[in-house]
Amino acid sequence: MSDIVLSFKAVTAKPMNKSKKSTSFGGITGNLAIVLGTQLLSGALVMGGATAAMELGRVSVPLVLILILQGVGAAWLGLRMGLSRFWGAVQFILPMAVYVGLRLPIPSWVYLALFVATGLVFWNAAGERVPLYLTNKTTWKVLARFIADKPGTRFIDLGCGLGGLIIHLARNCPQSRISGIESAPIPFIISWFRKYFSGLNNLVLEYGNYWVKDLSGYDVVYCFLSPVPMTALFDKARAEMKPGSLFISNSFPVVEIAPDQTFEVEDSRNTHLYVWRI
Repeated sequence: MSDIVLSFKAVTAKPMNKSKKSTSFGGITGNLAIVLGTQLLSGALVMGGATAAMELGRVSVPLVLILILQGVGAAWLGLRMGLSRFWGAVQFILPMAVYVGLRLPIPSWVYLALFVATGLVFWNAAGERVPLYLTNKTTWKVLARFIADKPGTRFIDLGCGLGGLIIHLARNCPQSRISGIESAPIPFIISWFRKYFSGLNNLVLEYGNYWVKDLSGYDVVYCFLSPVPMTALFDKARAEMKPGSLFISNSFPVVEIAPDQTFEVEDSRNTHLYVWRI
């Protein structure tokens, strides 16, 4: 199938700002740097205030209150610096979580197990600087409209995460061939179990690296990755995909290459889908 028609309302595509290197998401490294920096700044300010209160006003400030204020301050600073609400929640609970973790008699192997599990989930964050971003349900429905009523459409999600999108598309577009590829071990295992119990025959799931995946057999290639790989991935798509096929990126444009169309999803974070016709 080729020449897929984009028939629903789209936001007019605008030229990309050549000086713009990333979006408000940033990479996982940048987010962690903001988390650490805001925690240190907030902690210093709160501890300074608590010390002044004890020295000048002879007022004893409970440690629990100090930790809560540090979390609130760090969360506020992080949100002001562009972190998402998810990171704001992490900022808020982090000081108390660290304190509780240090106080509880937790065996050392638990920390090792958590470290390994985290690594298996965020497998691509360190090497390729691609965090685990999950496509939300509102965006699932919008993406389904790209392939609905087009029998035989071949769709692939590069980095399919927990498999929510591909299962939704396979279930709601039974005449299409839906594929997903994932290289992070734990998300892949979760996706595999979800696929197995779904009973969907038009769904294919692969464990592997999308960089070595041949894209020539797909009509629609979708990804929700990070700003880092987008230019190289677009070059790969343009070299391999057939004329008339679509390359879609959630939230992250390709620097200096304006999309043919931009779709704004009516969700809580105003998701943008950037669409290029090959």
